Amino acid sequence: MKIRILFIIFFLPLSFSAGQISYSISNFLRYGNGERSFGNFKGEFKYVENLTDMRITFPYNVTIGGRLLYDDPPEIGIKYKGLKRRFIEYNGNEFSVRAGNFSELYGRGLALNLFESRGLGFDSWMDGIKFNFRKDNYSVSAIAGVLEFEDSIEIKRKEDYKIYGGNFEVSPLNFFKIGFTYIYSKAEFNLIPSNKNIEAHLPSFYLSASNDSFSFLFDYAYRSTSDLDNKNKSIGCGIYSSISYNEEGLGITFDYKNYRFDFRDPFEKNDITRPTRALPFQNAPIVMKEHSYTLLTRSIHEVDFNDELGMQIEIFYTPNETTSLNFNASVASRHGYYHYDQNNFSFDKIESVNIIPDLSKNYSPYYEIFAELEQNLTEASVIKIAVAIRSKILYDEFFNGLYNHKITSRVIPFQVKNIFSGSYSVEFDYQYESVDDNFNAQQPEYSNHFFSLINMIDQRINLTVRYEFSTNRFDVSGKRFWSAFELGYRFNNNHTAIISYGKEKGGQLCSNGVCRYLLPFEGFRLSLLSSI
Repeated sequence: MKIRILFIIFFLPLSFSAGQISYSISNFLRYGNGERSFGNFKGEFKYVENLTDMRITFPYNVTIGGRLLYDDPPEIGIKYKGLKRRFIEYNGNEFSVRAGNFSELYGRGLALNLFESRGLGFDSWMDGIKFNFRKDNYSVSAIAGVLEFEDSIEIKRKEDYKIYGGNFEVSPLNFFKIGFTYIYSKAEFNLIPSNKNIEAHLPSFYLSASNDSFSFLFDYAYRSTSDLDNKNKSIGCGIYSSISYNEEGLGITFDYKNYRFDFRDPFEKNDITRPTRALPFQNAPIVMKEHSYTLLTRSIHEVDFNDELGMQIEIFYTPNETTSLNFNASVASRHGYYHYDQNNFSFDKIESVNIIPDLSKNYSPYYEIFAELEQNLTEASVIKIAVAIRSKILYDEFFNGLYNHKITSRVIPFQVKNIFSGSYSVEFDYQYESVDDNFNAQQPEYSNHFFSLINMIDQRINLTVRYEFSTNRFDVSGKRFWSAFELGYRFNNNHTAIISYGKEKGGQLCSNGVCRYLLPFEGFRLSLLSSI
């Protein structure tokens, strides 16, 4: 009945003035049936997800839209059935307003970054009203509404926020821009065994300058969070900066982060009910490379937005029309550590005044060095080869460094693609990883291998075979070999179907600073994507 009413609301206007309006509908169906495993524990697992997005644009720049969502059960995330999104929006030349669900980004996200990552079960969209006014060299934005956030991993923590804020941005010169943000939030954390109430203030400012070759950005946010029940207060701040240089054939970017929003002792750091952690509507830049190679997407480092210093440099160089080079190096550490006093059974805080990462083991350092060469052999053939070295140390504060976790990974991906004709192309991918992990006590050194072969036939059929194996006899999945087969068919520009069957390794995946551990899966998957 509810779906029938929604259908009438959205599509009845089409019958009256089809010539005056435009619309778009997309539907994404995902189905999986198989088995999930963790070590020797196995269990049947089936998921059904269907997402329908609808938009109708009327005269006078008015748009209404919505999303019907059926996740019961989802592959990852929270079970949901019903209307997940709905909005009405006016978008003029200078003025826009939207009521309903919306995303938003102020500056680089230190104070506000509302976004969704369905693949990782993360959703921080607000429900309320958003206003924007743009004229000449300035703009004004304001938001008000609620955010109901429930972490799909931390199932004991549900957070309900009321958020009010705004942003003012001005360009006094053509090459220079400065912005100011203020966010106020009041929230209730629904926890077990009790609830908590917090209040947060987040003022922020940012500035940027650019010309044909150079660009510079600086973003600073201050946060004051109060626990209204216990009268505790936490104060922190964050800085992000970036400078870039670009000319023909050369691009250089340097990024810097200094996030000190909530530096805590080991007990509080691991407390998922802590209300003073980085809030879900904050999501600052991660300042490390996000990869497309499979073995490198299984990140060994999870960004800590509460306590992390980091730097990154990336260089793109194209010496000629057929060759391109990419180099990236990133490093990160904590601001300090805690020393456990065994006589008093307490932690002593040891904090540095460093403004650059410290590679001493006490500071839990991480670094990655990545280099990639892409070479066009002919107009129809291209190869890529890369090398990556990554290392991290997790300092053991409970035993003052006696049981540090150190893991080092060396990855070499190789990829070749050849177009044989207008109707057939093939892509071969091999990735090798050598791992040293002292927590894998029975076999600290091992290697991982990943193969894939992608065949594209007549621009419609996509046939993929993946095979992976590890020499690690003590992998958490309890397996050493994984293989999968995938077939995709594009019926036309609007409809695509993908089916797959096999074993998938799973593991930790990260995107935009959000990390999830996906359990190994064996079975059948089906995806149908349609849009009109």
